[in-house]
Amino acid sequence: MAERRQDDTEARLKVLLENLPQLVWRARGAGEWTWCGPQWIAFTGLSAEESQGRGWLAAVHPDDREAVEHAWDTAPQAGALSVEHRLREGGTGAYRWFQTRATAISDDASGEPEWFGASTDVDDLRRLQEHQKILMGELQHRVRNMLSIVRSIARRTGETAETVADFASHFEGRLNAFARTQAHLTRDPAGGVDLEYLVAEELTACAAREGGRVRIGGPKVNLRYKAAEALTLAIHELATNSVKYGALAGGGDGAVSVTWSIERRKEPAVLTLVWRETGVAPDPERPVRDGFGTELLTRTLPYELEAEVTFEVGPQGVVCRIVMPLGRRILA
Repeated sequence: MAERRQDDTEARLKVLLENLPQLVWRARGAGEWTWCGPQWIAFTGLSAEESQGRGWLAAVHPDDREAVEHAWDTAPQAGALSVEHRLREGGTGAYRWFQTRATAISDDASGEPEWFGASTDVDDLRRLQEHQKILMGELQHRVRNMLSIVRSIARRTGETAETVADFASHFEGRLNAFARTQAHLTRDPAGGVDLEYLVAEELTACAAREGGRVRIGGPKVNLRYKAAEALTLAIHELATNSVKYGALAGGGDGAVSVTWSIERRKEPAVLTLVWRETGVAPDPERPVRDGFGTELLTRTLPYELEAEVTFEVGPQGVVCRIVMPLGRRILA
């Protein structure tokens, strides 16, 4: 009767083990397998006979075998086994990460411990963890970059502001322009920023809407976030300057056009953006010293985007031309 109950228990245990999603097995000593479930056979392609003893090590990645053997060598003293390693998938030959755990149960008859173990696929989890590390590194880089830009905006604004109110007004406008780009990038970090959207949003923020006095247009261009940040601030400076001193000041007949084109005959292709103000004479009150906007156009854009920038103020208005190669720095 006792023997029959033991057989029933063994049968139930076998059914249970064979229906688990993990790769299950039994062993004695220090990793001498005595049985493996069909999950192991199906995944590794090793037969039950090939896996006997330490034959199962053939499925372990060569770089991980030493760690696995060491874990088994020390397991009898600890009474438990826990180790992560890679296993080869028999069908594809590819390796996946598994977490192997086992517990020893003493056999009353022989006194020798028997191990009941399972190997759980953690490959997707490890990939997610690695991806999370990459994202955290990227986030830290982005935060440092943003703080650097904000410090630069504050420093240059402070150097050219005449009063505290002047500083506050310019700093807030530039910070808002920078924040708009960040908001767009947060919504779609992989998609980049559409150049037409960027230009239209900055002009709208400066109370200049497309219509009789404002015209924008050009081919579809998706910008990388660094390029979008730099061009957003450039367009903001041009628009702010126009509202205060140029074509968009007051209720005159001045007009602004922002157009861009791509010359694909060159390698790499070249993007040319032209800001043009017409119907306005130079304002004698216009600041003559270099400020944040001038530094941005003449120094930052050439450094960040390898751009060539020309800025002309003539009797009929203002023309700013930004020419930049459409390489990896520009396109998303």
